[in-house]
Amino acid sequence: MRKKLALIQTILFNCKKNVDTSFKKHKMIEILKYCRICMDRTATIKCKGNLILGIKENIKSKEETRLSLGKNSKMLINNTFKAYAGTDIRVFDNAELKIGSGYCTCDVQIVCASKIEIGEDVAIARDVIIRDTDAHEILGKDHAKTKKIIIGNHVWIGNRAIIMKGVTIGDGAIVAAGAIVTKDVPPHTIVAGVPAKVICENIDWK
Repeated sequence: MRKKLALIQTILFNCKKNVDTSFKKHKMIEILKYCRICMDRTATIKCKGNLILGIKENIKSKEETRLSLGKNSKMLINNTFKAYAGTDIRVFDNAELKIGSGYCTCDVQIVCASKIEIGEDVAIARDVIIRDTDAHEILGKDHAKTKKIIIGNHVWIGNRAIIMKGVTIGDGAIVAAGAIVTKDVPPHTIVAGVPAKVICENIDWK
C-alpha cells in the first residue's frame, strides 16, 4: 500500500510542481484501488485536511473512482472528505472546487465548471449529481450556462438527488431522495419533489 501511494504521489508531483508540498510530507491524499486521476500540469490541489478516494463497500468490486482536473483548475480540501467507489469528480478549466468535510457514497457525480463550495459535515448519498453547469447554451435566450453552487454545513443530500446550477443550500438542510434542486434551500428545512419544494421547517438531523 505504501509503495502504491508513493507512486501515485510521484505521478501527481510530476504533473504539477506547485501541488501543496504538505501533501507529500503528510500523505494527506490516500488513493485506494481502482482510482483514475487525470490532472493537467497547471492544476492545483491543496489539502489542509485529508482526501480519501476509492473506498469500497464491496471489496470485490472493480468500480473506478475518477478525479479529473483541467487547465488552471483548483481543488481545496479543508478537512477530511471520503469518496466511495464510483465517485466521479470533474473540475473543468479555470474552475474551483472547495470541500470542507464529510463523504459521498457510491456513484456520486460532481461536475464543477465554475465554482462549487461544499461545507463541513456534509453527507452525500448514492447516485447524487451536483453540477454547476448545463454544459450547453440555449440560443436566443438570456441564459447563463454556468452558476456557482454553495452547499452549507451539516447538509444531508439523499439518494439520486440532483443539485443544479446557481443554488445555495443552507446549513442543516436535508434534500430528500430523488429531489431536483433548482432554487435555494433555506437552512434547517427539508425539500423534496421535482422541482424541490420545502416540505418541513425548523428541523435538525444527526
